[in-house]
Amino acid sequence: MPNPAHLLAFWTRRPARLRPKPVRVPTTVPTTDVIFLLMRRMRAPFIVVITTFSFCTTGLMLMPGVDAQGNPYRLTVFDAFYQMTITLTTVGYSEVPHAFSYPQRMWLSMSIYLVVLSWAYAIGVFFSLLQNTAFQEAIAAQRFRRQVRRMVEPFVIVAGYGQAGRVVGSELDEHGRRFVVIDKQASRVQSVISEQLSFDVPAVEGDCAVPTVLGMAGLAHRDCEGVLALTNDDDTNLAIVMTVSLLRPEVPVFARCTDPRIQARIEHFAPAAVINPDDRFGDYLALSIHQPVNHQLLRWLMDNDEEQLPPLRRGLAAGRWVVCADPEFGHDVVSDLTAHGLSVDLVDPAAGDPDVSDAVGFIAGTGNETTNIALAERARLSNPDVYLVVQQHTNAKKALLDALQIDSVYIATELTAREILARILTPVFWSFVEHAFGRDDQWATGVRDHLQERCGRRTPQRDVIALSPEQAPAIADWLRRGETLTLGDLMRRPDDRDATLPLAAVVLVHDGEPCFMPSSETALALGDQVLFVGKPEGLSQVREICHYPTTVEYLATGRDVPLTWIWARLTARSRAKTT
Repeated sequence: MPNPAHLLAFWTRRPARLRPKPVRVPTTVPTTDVIFLLMRRMRAPFIVVITTFSFCTTGLMLMPGVDAQGNPYRLTVFDAFYQMTITLTTVGYSEVPHAFSYPQRMWLSMSIYLVVLSWAYAIGVFFSLLQNTAFQEAIAAQRFRRQVRRMVEPFVIVAGYGQAGRVVGSELDEHGRRFVVIDKQASRVQSVISEQLSFDVPAVEGDCAVPTVLGMAGLAHRDCEGVLALTNDDDTNLAIVMTVSLLRPEVPVFARCTDPRIQARIEHFAPAAVINPDDRFGDYLALSIHQPVNHQLLRWLMDNDEEQLPPLRRGLAAGRWVVCADPEFGHDVVSDLTAHGLSVDLVDPAAGDPDVSDAVGFIAGTGNETTNIALAERARLSNPDVYLVVQQHTNAKKALLDALQIDSVYIATELTAREILARILTPVFWSFVEHAFGRDDQWATGVRDHLQERCGRRTPQRDVIALSPEQAPAIADWLRRGETLTLGDLMRRPDDRDATLPLAAVVLVHDGEPCFMPSSETALALGDQVLFVGKPEGLSQVREICHYPTTVEYLATGRDVPLTWIWARLTARSRAKTT
C-alpha cells in the first residue's frame, strides 16, 4: 500500500529540479502544417493550371482579329487575360472587346479543352488530398490544438480512453470538470463524440508516450491541473509520468501500473502517482478478512453500487482460502494473503473444479469472465457459506454477478477509476480512506454507528465545503468580523437551529492538517475545508447556508435577523417599546 503521507492531498507535487534554463514543453505540428501539406500536394496541379493559362493567354494575344470597322487588331494583355479568366472559370460572358475572328475562335476552342483538362486535374488532386489520411489527421490535430488553446477553465488530460478512462471522463463531466482525451485507437477517440457529455471534449488520436502529443494536449497550458495515465501499457504510463515530472513538475500526475519494476521507476519521478489495482485489491481483501467492520465502512462510503450498508462477514481469517487463477495474478494474490498469515491453496484452472467444501473463501481470477462466474457458482453449490471473490475485466456481466450474490467483485479498471476520482474530486475524502486503513475495527464501529445515526443506512453522498470568500462568502464575512462559528452550528437546520441536518462531518482540514471525525464544538476558521457526508437534502442546505449572512448569524447566535430594511425598522421599534 502506498505511503499515506503521500496521499493526504491530490496536489502532491514532486520537488522542482534546478534547471540552468527554462524547458519549453514541445508541441506537435505547427499551425501552418495543413497549409504546407496542401501546397505540397497541389504544387504540380497549380503549375499545370498556371502554365496552361499563360500559354493560352499568350497565344490569344498573337491571334489576329478585326474590329467593328474591319480594321485589324490584336488583343492587349488585359483583354487576353480577362477572356481566358472567364473561360477558365466557365463563366463566358462574351467575346471582348470585339467579336472574334476565326483564328481567335479556333485558338479559344483549343484553349477551352486545355484549361478544362488542367482544371479537372487540379480538382481531382484536391479531392484526393481531402481523402488522404495524413491530411485528415493534420486537420484534426490543428482543430484539436485550437480547441485546447481556447479552453479557459481548469482541465485534466486523460491519456488512454479505455474502460477506466470512460468511467473517469463520465464522472468528471457529471461534476462539471473539463478534460482532454488522448488515445492511440481512433475508435475510442470517436466514442468521445458519440457519448452524451455535457461539454465539448477535445480528443485526438496519438501516442501518449510522445512528449509532443502531451504538449499538444495542453500540458503547457496555464489551466492544466493534472494528467491521468490510464493506458493499458505500463511503459507508456511511465513515459507519461516522466514527461510531466520533468517538463511540468508542478502539475500532478496519476498513473495506473501493475508491473512492480515499472511501479518502482514511476515512484522515482512521482511518489504518489502510482495506482496499482492488484495491490489495492489485495489491501481491500486483507482488510475485509482482518478488519471486516473497517472494510464494511469503506465499501459503504466509497463510490459503488451499494444502496444500503453492505452485510458484515466475520471469521474469514480462520480457515483455508482457495485461489483459482492464472499464474501471474494468482501468485500475487497468494503472496498478499500469505503475508497476512492466511492458509492459501493455488489451483490451476486447467486442472478442473477446485475443492472448496472446507474453505472459508474462494477467489476466481482467470482471464475468462464466463469461466470465473462458472467457478463461483460451482463453489457456491459445494459450499453455500464460502466467501466468493470474482475477478472481472468489464462490467458487462453485472446482472449475473448480482443474481449469484457474489460477495466481492474485482474489476481492475473500476478500482483504478474509483481511486482516481476520489483523489481528484474529493482529495479530502481520500485522506480519510487512507487514514481508515490504519485504524482498527473499534474505531470503524464508532464511525459507522455515528454516521448511521446522523445519515441513516442508505449510502450517503459527500461534499467538501471550503470556507473561502469564493465558495462561502457569508461564512467568510462572519469569520472576518471576529465572530465564532462552530462545526455544530454549521450542521443546524436553517429554519430551526435546535434540529440538525441529516449529515456528519468526517474530516476538517485546518492549516493543511486533516482532523478526522472532528467534534461538533470545533471552532471554524477562514480557509478551513470540511468534508460532509449525508443525505442530498442536507448537503444542499449546508451549501445554501454559505451564501446567506442572516442564516449564518441565526445559526451562530440564535437571533432572528430581519431580511429587509422595512422589517428591520419595524422590529427595531417593537424592541424599543418593550424595553
